[in-house]
Amino acid sequence: MIKPLLSAIAATLLISSPAQATVVEQWATQVVGFSSQYGTNNWSAAQALGAPNTNSYGDIGTAWATLNKNNGMEFITLAFANPVHSVGALIRETYGNGFVTQIDALDAQGQLHTVWQGIDTSQPGQVVDFRTSWQATSFLTHALKIHVNTNHNLNAWEEIDAVQLQGVAPVPEPETYALMGLGLLSLAMARRKQRG
Repeated sequence: MIKPLLSAIAATLLISSPAQATVVEQWATQVVGFSSQYGTNNWSAAQALGAPNTNSYGDIGTAWATLNKNNGMEFITLAFANPVHSVGALIRETYGNGFVTQIDALDAQGQLHTVWQGIDTSQPGQVVDFRTSWQATSFLTHALKIHVNTNHNLNAWEEIDAVQLQGVAPVPEPETYALMGLGLLSLAMARRKQRG
């Protein structure tokens, strides 16, 4: 009984390298802020929370839209339940595609860090999952701020149905593993004494 337990302790003490870490994918769970929203129910910022539920391309109330069409730069900031070292995002565009210009990651102190800037190559006419990636952040990402160019398509609102954060879950510090190992070892010794 004691040997298998000690083997489990040894396995627990092994720390995997970041390269072997598993990427976690999660949909946004909370609205942190936005520049504007078309409504308080349909086309509201809250429509960008959770898994995608807008399956057709067009001006549909189950996606977030800004108050005004062709109003320059706007943004939406969404938080996630489990902070991670972020490596990318998926933005589900459902109208006026190709409008994302920048993504900022929000850390635990409320500081924004630009993690992506570039050209959104999503084409209009169908629902698109726009995917971006970046080098893993050294800090834990709590939220993403997505910058939108509402002048991108002068004939449409630019609409977002859902946002997914992709990242690596934080690895416990070596001290945490050591304490966990000592606790398991103490438990094993106590059980051995009870049976002795």
